[in-house]
Amino acid sequence: MTISRHTHFLVSYFRQISPALLLVVGIAVAYVYFMQFVDHRLSWVPYLVLLLAFFKTLYFTFFTFRQVNKSIRLCHSFRQLLSVFGILIVLIIFSFAADYTCLNAANSNSFKGLETTAGFGYLDHLFELFYFSVVTFASVGYGDVAPLSTPAKLITIIEIGQSFVMVIFGLSNINNIHINTNNPKR
Repeated sequence: MTISRHTHFLVSYFRQISPALLLVVGIAVAYVYFMQFVDHRLSWVPYLVLLLAFFKTLYFTFFTFRQVNKSIRLCHSFRQLLSVFGILIVLIIFSFAADYTCLNAANSNSFKGLETTAGFGYLDHLFELFYFSVVTFASVGYGDVAPLSTPAKLITIIEIGQSFVMVIFGLSNINNIHINTNNPKR
């Protein structure tokens, strides 16, 4: 009974979150595809990335959080709540890592602390900037990788704002979970 209830919740949740997942994957694929054909020295590319990051953040904030709030009302355990927030946080962090990677491809001086050796490829930069995104989202800020260009700084500010909104959203919805008190294992 509890497995089917948990499975029903996850299926319902993924159905509701799939537009956000498709958006993140679509943006990441578009960045990879787009950066193959665009002259990276064009001055408008970083600002296009900034504009797309801004609209993506608005989408996450208004549409996705509304869908997650609906899913939380169906939640029956803290484990389900943590899985909801975990998936959403990974999506947000990865989407910002894709933004940072695109900025770095457009201007290799957008960040300090990144390797610039010839053997350091796109996936290596994606990993390093995923690390930077995790550190930024968690508000740790080690300083080993730091934004230098104006678009990189602005996208970092947007990510910090998004992480703050996510924490406030999570904390404000903890009381909305309907915990099943019949099963003490939860």
